[in-house]
Amino acid sequence: MIKPKQAVENISPYNTPKYAQICNLKLDSNENPYGPSKEVIMALKELTSAQIGRYPHYGELIDKMAQKFKLSDCEVLPTNGADEALSVIINTYLDKDEELLSFMPTFTMPKLYATSCLGEFRCVDYYTKWVFDADKLIENISESTKIIYITSPNNPTGECASMDDIEKILAKYPKIATILDVTYINFATNAPDYYSLVKKYDNILIVKSFSKDFGLAGLRLGVILSQKQNINNCKKVISPYSVNSAAICAAIASLDDVEYENYIKEQIKTSRQALENGLIEMGFKPYKSEANFVLCDFGKYCDFIHWKLEANGIKTRRFKNSEILKDCLRITTPRVQDISKFFNALKKKDMLVFDLDGVIFDVSNSYRLAIKETFKYFAQKEIADQEIQEAKELGGLNCDWDLTKYLLEKHGFVISLSEITTIFQKIFFNNNKQGSKGLIDNEKLIIKSDIFENLSEYYDFCAFTGRPRDEALYSLEKFGILKYFCKIISQDDLEKEKRKPHPEGLNKIKKETIYNNIYYFGDTIDDIYAAIASATTVYGVAEKGTKSAQILKEAGASDIINDISKLDEFLKIKENSYANS
Repeated sequence: MIKPKQAVENISPYNTPKYAQICNLKLDSNENPYGPSKEVIMALKELTSAQIGRYPHYGELIDKMAQKFKLSDCEVLPTNGADEALSVIINTYLDKDEELLSFMPTFTMPKLYATSCLGEFRCVDYYTKWVFDADKLIENISESTKIIYITSPNNPTGECASMDDIEKILAKYPKIATILDVTYINFATNAPDYYSLVKKYDNILIVKSFSKDFGLAGLRLGVILSQKQNINNCKKVISPYSVNSAAICAAIASLDDVEYENYIKEQIKTSRQALENGLIEMGFKPYKSEANFVLCDFGKYCDFIHWKLEANGIKTRRFKNSEILKDCLRITTPRVQDISKFFNALKKKDMLVFDLDGVIFDVSNSYRLAIKETFKYFAQKEIADQEIQEAKELGGLNCDWDLTKYLLEKHGFVISLSEITTIFQKIFFNNNKQGSKGLIDNEKLIIKSDIFENLSEYYDFCAFTGRPRDEALYSLEKFGILKYFCKIISQDDLEKEKRKPHPEGLNKIKKETIYNNIYYFGDTIDDIYAAIASATTVYGVAEKGTKSAQILKEAGASDIINDISKLDEFLKIKENSYANS
């Protein structure tokens, strides 16, 4: 097997979706939600066979760009997206062991390009979140700094750098190449005239994408704006004819349609303000943005908000691998008419929380059978279902491994918990097996998926279970109902001493989700105790007239639901009783 050079081998690739995402609102990639000008579509329809069959010519496009940015044609270099522009500049000016310096967080591609050419990407933290500070950047410049990378407005934080700050850096370090990525500048309220800096400084290279404001993301068009000698140097690195004829045609039509460009800018600014205002009204912390997106800090509710949006077909950008951004979502500003869709997806609902075993899944031939088989393995005899049920009703044995150990000890067999767990899991669930994974595949779904679908208009759903997480996810996914659960608290999410009947799992759900009222459904005495300890209304799940029903009621269940498969009917009765009370 051949290997790439070491610098490339250690880089994680920038993965893109293989197929188009099907969603109601795509707000994760900062694309223009309005699309390109109608003039672009008309121009593309008129592409000739000769234009497609021959290599492209850039003259007319360069002339239009030079006019747009008030520069000379020798100061303009079209590129295959802003990504290629960055790659070309970094490969032109950054050598081995030299560094590219940038504030973080910012756009990820410069780091990849710098590393791949054996340079170093060094990041600078903000003094104040998120305020561009030239002095902080200057403090970190070293003898090995060859390129400074600045995005203004910055992605994903949204702030602009002032002209004074940019000029301070350019003037102080004339031998350092400064890349200024202005992809989002058209959306800034009082946009600095960055383009004028090209005439004044020979160490600035401005990069701009046509994906955002002009809506040409699918055609991949960008540009480098810099003095003639820099453009000529970049031409030595860029591949010939990297910008295709369709992109050239579309860009010319876009640059001619100034009215549409201005319309898009105003629509985005209006939508952005509505998005910021609505998030503030909900009690969240959106950061002031000058781009076509808003970065919002949702704090402890970030997972829940992200799920709510995903469940409603709304894609946003998550930053799980960034400590400083882990509680934030970057939200592309939708069309003005779609703002209501966004906030409707976040409306508060009642929350239904479920234990899984015996409530959502019939485990009589899975967990219960695994207890019996494990007991038989060590005791060399059978144990009755009634004895298992009676042990369950004692409380404090919510984990079936612990329950099996208790039963064995009751019969005089002292076996370590680790030995019991090993045998139990071989019988119950082995995710590495081909085909059936074990007794877990004997389970049946009690609450059908269409009930979750119908109820999801009025309720959000969580699970609080004693199962290990992988088993909970396996069964929920297998029956096609995982998508309905905004949060799952499993055995793995809690310290052993804080599992049921401890209320920590329910408390965690209450702290990290937003709801009107919350109700828990459980079939064991531990479920009831946990709910009561967390001040959560709890309904016991048990057949009518059974001892289990009596025990759950006496333990403090608000009511007993005799047939959880008819959950929708039960909730309707409850709603009516509340309405009439």
